[in-house]
Order: sequence, then structure tokens, then C-alpha cells
Amino acid sequence: MKLLDRYIAVSFIKNYLISFLVLVGMYVVLDMIFNFDELVEINARPDLTGLAALLNFAHYITDFYFYQMFQFFVHLSGIIPVVAASFTLVRMVRFNELSALLSSGVRLQRIAMPIIVVGMGLNALLWIDQEYIIPNIIPQLTRRHNYGASVDASAFQISAMRDDSNGAKVFVGRYLPNAPDGRPHMDYLSIILIDADNQPLGHIKADLGIWNAERHCWDLFMHDGPKQYKPGGTLDRNLSPHQNKPIVSEAIQTYPLDPKDPTGITPEEIQLYRSGNFVELLSLKRIDDLLQRPGSYGRNNLLRVKYFRGVAQISLNMILLLLCVSCVLTREPGQMRMAAGKCIVWCGVCLAAAFAGQQFANTVPGFLVQANLADFWPAFLAWMPVLVFGPISIMLLDRVKT
Repeated sequence: MKLLDRYIAVSFIKNYLISFLVLVGMYVVLDMIFNFDELVEINARPDLTGLAALLNFAHYITDFYFYQMFQFFVHLSGIIPVVAASFTLVRMVRFNELSALLSSGVRLQRIAMPIIVVGMGLNALLWIDQEYIIPNIIPQLTRRHNYGASVDASAFQISAMRDDSNGAKVFVGRYLPNAPDGRPHMDYLSIILIDADNQPLGHIKADLGIWNAERHCWDLFMHDGPKQYKPGGTLDRNLSPHQNKPIVSEAIQTYPLDPKDPTGITPEEIQLYRSGNFVELLSLKRIDDLLQRPGSYGRNNLLRVKYFRGVAQISLNMILLLLCVSCVLTREPGQMRMAAGKCIVWCGVCLAAAFAGQQFANTVPGFLVQANLADFWPAFLAWMPVLVFGPISIMLLDRVKT
């Protein structure tokens, strides 16, 4: 049986590579079509014409989509093995290889075992991609399609972002997640310190804030001439209308005020404020670190990704593969069209259930909030498709006629 297992496994891996290239290639082409108007902005320069413009555009999209493919693979990690398994089994049926194996007394479930084992092993690629590759290329993945046309293409404004750890609201005229020096920048920042009743206590002002990864805080600077800065910002205290004390201004160097207790907002939380999808780029270790912070921003999204990723996602990918194998694996070649239709229906329903769970994970029912069980809602929705479709996939595979 080792020869048979090796033959089926090698055939499945070949089809897996073909499916990866085809599906990821289609994803790239569709993304280019929908964002073509932004991509062509790279050639909006008078010195680029003819062959030079074509080569510049080709280099640009190659650099952009090379990194995006790692994220596309995450989205397609459950579909690629399904397509590969379908091609592998359909080819064996078409060339009557299954008939020969059945006549020799080999059960169809035994024929599917190499596909299932290799499919489980290939999920390690998904783990490596999500936990080690993507977190290290976040600046490249957060670029807009027209990032090369303007230095500030990825910049955005921050308006009244809450920093519960320090009791503050943050306003930033322009936030640069991918500044030229490789560090996130805040241009023209204004931070209002507030009390529990949202009354102002102080006001921090600075012309520039640069993220200091070593001390885990923002270094503040003020203008000191054209394109020159000097260290330090200003803090105005005693702004509360209930106090009769005069306003006092003092110089500060960092935010939070005490760099030894770095509990202020981080670049990751700013990106979560900008887009909830940014959490998909973080590793589970970084997500756990953010969840342990008091008043961490985007807690619901962090919990959603934490529970939907890892074992739950790998289990769901394996369930999709089992559903596919149980539908396509048939001893009757004339039933292949019906088998393919059943495969599409079962896999589609399973994916729809998983997608609905992710969409509703942020909407926690009121009775769970009152019972302090809100954190269990994303975990329940993450495992519900696994608990429902897992037994169904095993039952369908067991009912395959051999």
C-alpha cells in the first residue's frame, strides 16, 4: 500500500500547487481589475512613456502583489485543498483507476487517506504564513494600491480615538503608518486628558510624535524651523471647569507621560481604530499581548480573530476537505456531475456558516454582556461550524459505498 499511498499523495500535491497558482492568480487578476484606476496612477508622470512606463508598471505590480499573495493564501487556504482533492479523485475516476482498486478489494475510504493526511500536513503552511510571515510584512500589506504615486497615500486622520489606559482622547492631523524612516509618525497631534465624567483635565500638544518601539511610547517634538524639530511637547493642566486653579503649562518628552509605564495606544491599536481588518495581520502572540492591556482598543475584533484562527480554522479546513472527499469519492463514474454538485453545496453551506459567524462575532447579545460572558460569544461562533459540520463530514465519509 505504500506505493499506492505515495502515488495518490504525489498526485494530490501536484494538483494542490496547480490549484494554488490558478486560484491565487485569479484573485490577483480580479483585484487588479477592480483597482486598476489606482494602480495606473504610478505612471502619472510626464517622464514615463512607452516601454519605460510599461516596465515601471510591471515592476510596481510585482512588488505590490508579491506581498499580497501571502494574505490571499489565507483567504483561499480552505478552498485550495478542496479543488486539489476534486481534481485528484476525478482524474482517478476518469481513467478507471478507482475501478481497478475496488476490484482488488481496496476500500474507497482507504484510498482517501493519503489525501486527508497530506491535507492536514499542508495546514502547517497556513500556520507559518499567519504567525511568522504576515506579521513581519505588515507595512507592505497595509499599502494602498497607489502607494507609489504619493508619499502620503497611506496617511489618514485620527479623530477622537479613545485611550482608556490613560483617560484621553487622541486627535491627529495626519498619521503615517509607513513613514520614510520605517517608524509610525503622528503629525500635529492633540491629546485631551479627561476624567470619568468626560471633563477635560489637561491638553497635550506636539507637532510630531514618533513611535519608539524600544520604550513602547511616542517621542514628542515641536517645530524649530523649516523641516526641523526639537524634542518635547507641551502639557496644559488644570483645564477642568470645576477647578479654580490657573492653567499651568509644562514641557513633556513622551506620551504616555511616564515612559516607565507604557500603557498608551500603540500603532497596532491605531490601525484597529482605522480598520477592524488590521487585526487579521497580527500574530496570536501579539493579539494576546493586546488583550492583556487594560482598555485595549478593538477588543471584540481581537477576540474574534483569536478564536477563529488556529485550531478552529485548521479544523474547518479539514472539514471542507472531508466534505469534498465524501461527495466526489464514488464508485459510479456516471454520477460525477451530481457528486460535484453535492460537493459545491456542502462546502458552500459550511463556508457560509463560518462567514456568518465571523460577521456576528462582534455583536454580543445583551444577556451575555449582563452575565459578563461577552468574551465567550466569539469562541462559540468560531466552533459552531466545526461542531455542526464535523460530524456531518464524518458521517458522509462513512456512508460512501465501496
